[in-house]
Amino acid sequence: MIRINDSAQFQRLLKALSDDVVDAHIHFQLYHDLVDAIDKRPLVVQQSNTFWTFTLQAHLNSSVYALIRAYDQETKSLHLRSWLLTIEENLHLFDEEAFRERLKDNPHVASLADDFKKPDALTLTKDIAACSKGDPIVKKLTTYRGNRIAHRGAKFTLAARDISDRDGLTFDDLRTLLERAKIILNRYSSLFSASVYSTKVIGHDDFEYIFECVEEKVREAQRQCGL
Repeated sequence: MIRINDSAQFQRLLKALSDDVVDAHIHFQLYHDLVDAIDKRPLVVQQSNTFWTFTLQAHLNSSVYALIRAYDQETKSLHLRSWLLTIEENLHLFDEEAFRERLKDNPHVASLADDFKKPDALTLTKDIAACSKGDPIVKKLTTYRGNRIAHRGAKFTLAARDISDRDGLTFDDLRTLLERAKIILNRYSSLFSASVYSTKVIGHDDFEYIFECVEEKVREAQRQCGL
């Protein structure tokens, strides 16, 4: 739990945590979109294979690093679990009176308040458990963090495991954790401020123009060379 004094401090926690959750989604989607583009236009990648290899790895790493911060278990850090525990200890921030005060400048505050709900205790308990290392997928992520990110585990290194081995952490696991983080973040963001966070960035597919231009240029050069 993080000690806070008022709604303004909780809002700062919410914004900081959302940065990690949203960044994790954006980089993960960019990674997969680039993989698809590379499969469709292999000619482009052949012109700068090293660049695209490191670009893909950078996006995947950025996603995993942000996800690790979101599911961190350190007691003094901000992450999903500590944030949810903070909600549990500060349910008064979700009272209707506090909700109306926060949204007093919103012209739709009256209609929004009509649908007002406080966090459900059972759901909150389940969400805390889903973000704790007792959850098997969160445990995988935590183990990977300890062996490959925060530290380089000696036993892990001596085991001579493949560089792609993430302690059993699969892409399906990452997708599950990403979706879980988004749902939980937006569940309480909606209850707190009647707003949710989008995980898609404007211009997420603008790299396709680069692929089109490079492929067109290469094919034109091939035609000029009679290839």
